[in-house]
Amino acid sequence: MNNVYHFDDARRSIVITRQDLPAPWINYLSNGHLHAFVSQAGGGCLWWQSPLLFRLTRYRLQHLPMDTPGFYLYVREQDGAIWSPTLRPCATPVDERRSEHRPGISTFAARRGTLRVELALFIPPDEHTLVWDVTVYNDGTRACAVDLFAYAEFGMLDWKQDTDWEYYVRHNLNVWLDEPGQAVVYLYHHHYHPRIMDAPLVWLGAAAPVVSFCGDRDAFIGPYGDEGRPAGVQRNRLGNEAIACGEPCAAVQTPLEVPPGGRVRTAYFLGATAAALPHWPDALGRMRATLAALRQPGRVDALRARLGRWWDEHLDVFHAALPDADCARMINIWNPVQSVHTGRYSRSFSSQASGVRGMGFRDTCQDMLAIAYRKPAWARATLLYLLSQQLPDGRTVHECFPGQQRAPDPHVHIDDPLWLPMLAYAVLAETGELALLDCAVPYLGADGRPAGTATVWEHLLAVTDFIEAHLGEHGLPLILLGDWNDSIRAFATPARGESMFAAQQYVYILGQLRAMAELRGESETARRLAALRDKQMQAMLACGWDGAWWRRGFDKDGNAIGSAACAHGKIWINAQSWAVIAGVGSRAQHERAMQSVYEMLNTDFGLKKLHPSFPSWPDVARPYSGYSPGCGENGAVFCHANTWAIIAEALLGNAERAWQYYRQLVPHLALHKAGLERYQAEPYAYVSNIVGPENNKYGWANVTQVTGTAA
Repeated sequence: MNNVYHFDDARRSIVITRQDLPAPWINYLSNGHLHAFVSQAGGGCLWWQSPLLFRLTRYRLQHLPMDTPGFYLYVREQDGAIWSPTLRPCATPVDERRSEHRPGISTFAARRGTLRVELALFIPPDEHTLVWDVTVYNDGTRACAVDLFAYAEFGMLDWKQDTDWEYYVRHNLNVWLDEPGQAVVYLYHHHYHPRIMDAPLVWLGAAAPVVSFCGDRDAFIGPYGDEGRPAGVQRNRLGNEAIACGEPCAAVQTPLEVPPGGRVRTAYFLGATAAALPHWPDALGRMRATLAALRQPGRVDALRARLGRWWDEHLDVFHAALPDADCARMINIWNPVQSVHTGRYSRSFSSQASGVRGMGFRDTCQDMLAIAYRKPAWARATLLYLLSQQLPDGRTVHECFPGQQRAPDPHVHIDDPLWLPMLAYAVLAETGELALLDCAVPYLGADGRPAGTATVWEHLLAVTDFIEAHLGEHGLPLILLGDWNDSIRAFATPARGESMFAAQQYVYILGQLRAMAELRGESETARRLAALRDKQMQAMLACGWDGAWWRRGFDKDGNAIGSAACAHGKIWINAQSWAVIAGVGSRAQHERAMQSVYEMLNTDFGLKKLHPSFPSWPDVARPYSGYSPGCGENGAVFCHANTWAIIAEALLGNAERAWQYYRQLVPHLALHKAGLERYQAEPYAYVSNIVGPENNKYGWANVTQVTGTAA
């Protein structure tokens, strides 16, 4: 793939030399409050805190032309030629082009004749701005005059309002040029926004003097135009349009004179200032002060250096020296990078995921397991927040929305609370802070407000109360609305249908809770937890073994799920791997079950979630899942589930098998095996799933980036 991309491990980067890829390959830029993603082609989106409530710029998912809009820099030469250092938006041919993603920063470079332009995008720690660091090189023998235009299209902040009611809410905004700040300013003020008083002021400023601007997207583009040939850039003068309604954008023009053989460096700043409406005009003053500081000589370099130190600190915590460069690269660079992204965004937002979801409860617990040993303070703070999303009876929400007060969904996934003790155990293991268990945290009430307070330890023990109150006739936890496999709800009713997977997880956390009780000197609690563990273990041993693998559970009629007697879904991967992880059954059963996994579930790209896939509509009237065979939870290679099989084989000492499973899942290697046009997704980030062999799109990797696989 050297004609498409190559890795530069010394720089912790991927260099992309072909930008017209089958799908966007994105990089996340963030300081934990202001976030963006940007593709190899320059498409991308910027948001503040929540991509659902504060989406500052637009990104049109699943639209054509794909991967638009983004963070666009137009270069207009004296001969009228207009081009971009990124593939988007201009179709003007250039002589060379490349892009590079590194942790927290993406760089784009292009050359047309003797003119070269480099654009670096990054969000520094502690500064709520997307910095556009621009350098223009003149390799010719004459001075060169160029005009640069920076452009971003603003959205209506609340993504649902923007999608459903944009034709009304676009009358609740202002865009203008703030002369003292020399920035185009966007203020959205629709009163139906659920958190309008927290909405930020958004702005685009330049390091160089602004000679013209535009705040009206329609005026900038022109009638029936497009982003590749905007009217304002073509005439080399923006119309200085300020608007109080319409389609908002920010475009600024800055001319440059580049000496022969020389270069000129400049910058643009696309940023946000918090709480614009309740603190007006103070917010405008804070914006001006921020821009003044950003324009100081050396400031951009200092911010880039600070960002580099943040990532160095994160990545230098652990290093594996391996002869296999492809696996070493994932372990040392891209896996921990992706773990930061999933820790921040859960399953919410990417070039494919719309951002409408909140933070998945179990997802975030799992994601923090990969953060605990690198940034334990972050994991600790997240644990305390997640505990505040637990109800007094021990159940938890399935999805949470930090900063918002929402009544909990009455429908419960059985496994959500099971992840709390795992995260608490991981934080304690890294910090040794046993006093954390005595910290007071409120419960969540039925109305979404705090409802009483308990210690962390009491919260964790409440998980066992919830599970014990929701056991089925075989003594296993009820499926309720689902366990880690959401689609398994099709086999259950609220009162019937049991999960072997949840039972295995329950045994696992009872062991962790017992260890914590012993550390606290609570011998009676430790004995009670050990008794619960023994009881659950016996329940599984009495009904779970199917002869060559573990059953997945029981349906609402009491029939086994995941049995040789089943026509479809005979074997499910998670019940086999978690039997090993939880220590359920004998060594012989573990070995036989994992051998069944290898024989029945392994493919060229990893292990299928189940086999064989269930038929769907129109072949059956009431399918297990609406997923087509080989897709998603119905027979795809579900990457997250593969990770537990890797762990299980490692625990069994089967090093070669564990390594085989790990290596075949490495995105770079999977892409090579499938081919670029079939695989499509990034070679440096795991995807949720790869379409399985029972589907004619076998090998297509989809739902990129937002997966628990990395953690």
